[in-house]
Amino acid sequence: MSALVVAAAQLPACGDDPEQNLAVIEAALTQGAAAGADLVVFPELATTPYFGGERPGAFRDRAQSLPGPQSERIADLAAELGVAVVLPIFERDDSSHGGDPSFHNSAVVLDEQGAVVPCVDRTGQSHLVARKLHLPVGDHPAPGFDEPAHFSPGQWLGVHTVRGARLGVLICYDRRFPECWRELRALRAGLVAVPVAGSGGDSVDFFLAELRTHARENGLFAVVANKIGVEWVGGHAVDNYGESCIVGPDGDLIAHRPGADGPGLVIAEIDLDVLVETRRTLRYFEHRRTDLFPSAEEIA
Repeated sequence: MSALVVAAAQLPACGDDPEQNLAVIEAALTQGAAAGADLVVFPELATTPYFGGERPGAFRDRAQSLPGPQSERIADLAAELGVAVVLPIFERDDSSHGGDPSFHNSAVVLDEQGAVVPCVDRTGQSHLVARKLHLPVGDHPAPGFDEPAHFSPGQWLGVHTVRGARLGVLICYDRRFPECWRELRALRAGLVAVPVAGSGGDSVDFFLAELRTHARENGLFAVVANKIGVEWVGGHAVDNYGESCIVGPDGDLIAHRPGADGPGLVIAEIDLDVLVETRRTLRYFEHRRTDLFPSAEEIA
C-alpha cells in the first residue's frame, strides 16, 4: 500500500505495576485501531519506568524474553484489531553462548496478524528484534543515567517490512547519530520509528528540530513516540515531556502532540509515494562525496 495511517502513542508515565502498564498500552492500541491506524508506535521501555539512573541490575526481574508473555499479549490484541505495532520492551536474551543472559533495550515489531516481523541487516541476516545501539552515560538531567550498567548494546541495524513499508527503528539515543539514519536510507527504508523516553536534557524546540533535520537530510518519514509525565524510580523523578510527532521526508511536521496536551495519539495518513518526489527534489543522499567520506552504499 502507498498510503499508511500511522500513530505515535504518547503514553502516560509508567508506574510500578507491569499489569497496569500493559493495560495502558492495550487501551492506546485499541484507540489507534478505532481511529483507523495501520501501525502504532509506542515509546521506549513502554512496559516499565525508565530505570537508567538506578543501581546496576535493577529491574532485571522485569525483563522479558522475545517472544514472551508481554509481547504475546500485545500480539494477540494486534491480531484481533488488525494493527501492526512497534513495541519497545526490556529484553532478556538467554541464547548467548556463554550461558549468562544478556539484557537489552529493544523493540519488537508485530504485523497486523500479530506475527513478529524480523529486521534484515546489510548482510541479509534476519534478527527478531531491534536493539538500542548507543547507550548513553551522563548526569544531566538529574539523577543521570548509566545505560551500560543495565543493557548490552545492539549489534545490528536493519529494516522490517510492515504493511508494504520498509521500516527502521532507532531507539531514543540512537536518533542522535546521523550514521544510523544514513544506513536506514541506504537499506531503502521509507519510514523510521523513534521510540523515546524522557527529555535527554533537550529543549522542546531542539528535540523537534533535530528530528525534522534528520528526516529531511535522508528523505524519510519519522514516527516519534514519547511518554508524558513523571516516573518515580528509586525515589528519583524522571520527567518525560511528550512532544510525540510525525515528520515528513521534507522535514515538515505533519502531526504533533505537545506535552501540555497530555497522553494521547498523534495520527496521520502518510503517502509513501511522496518519497519518490521528495527524494528527486532533495538529493542529499545522492550528492554525498563518498570518494572523500566513505559510507554505506545503497543496497540493490
